[in-house]
Amino acid sequence: MNLTSRRTFLQASLATAASTTLLPAASSKSSSSKKGIASKAKHPKSKKILEELNPNWLYTWGTKKPQNLPQGIDFVPMIWGYWGKNDSIRKAAAKAKEQGITELLGFNEPDGKRQANMKVEKALRAWPVLMESGLRLGSPACVHPDNEWMKSFMAATKKQKLRVDFVCVHSYGNPNAKQFLDQMERVHRLYKKPIWITEFAIGDWNAKSPQTNKHKPEEILKFMDKVFPALEKLDYIEKYAWFPAQQNSKALGTSALYDSKANLTKLGKFYADFQA
Repeated sequence: MNLTSRRTFLQASLATAASTTLLPAASSKSSSSKKGIASKAKHPKSKKILEELNPNWLYTWGTKKPQNLPQGIDFVPMIWGYWGKNDSIRKAAAKAKEQGITELLGFNEPDGKRQANMKVEKALRAWPVLMESGLRLGSPACVHPDNEWMKSFMAATKKQKLRVDFVCVHSYGNPNAKQFLDQMERVHRLYKKPIWITEFAIGDWNAKSPQTNKHKPEEILKFMDKVFPALEKLDYIEKYAWFPAQQNSKALGTSALYDSKANLTKLGKFYADFQA
């Protein structure tokens, strides 16, 4: 190699090395800005699980950001219920704003006796306190998004000029993709608001054990394969969060994304690999 060639080679090598050094670190952010997880993140290996699942966002049904939350995953707080403690709501909202959080989720299944369990009137009394935060507000997430509780609440907020920025939906039906997507369309038409599906999975509520659950992972995988791309394309679906039940759950175990040893299931691998 002559002197000129050697100089050209060295210059090219140095340029390549410099450009490699200056490349930004790979981001752990999910390729989908919509894809999330509903999880308390209390598993001993929850950081590993979340890193492998790589959602864009997570909520825990509470207001405190998990300490073990991997970098690049957004946390969205929830005001789970209401016991008249307005100051605690204000403090939680202020903390969220300090952390750069822009959304706040409303009450969790207020129409359920084992959940937030409150009358519509009580939720409406509390709602102005949530509005004070200035954060975008997600509606209460009912057991069914089109039942009388939810219809009454949404009608009253419109009448009283209370702000609801998006509607939160739970769904634990069968693995029929068309039925699920049709339901989301009906909810959107009913309330004329963007939608966050804050909990969804496939459930067999008559199952006596995970083994007798009629919805097998293979069926659920086909459901996810049809539904996830559709949700990405629908403008009115802002976010969606799979509920990664434990494998020992009678009703929801076949929808699990990871096993007892924190290894991803086939569904978990599909979830992790899915790109918008």
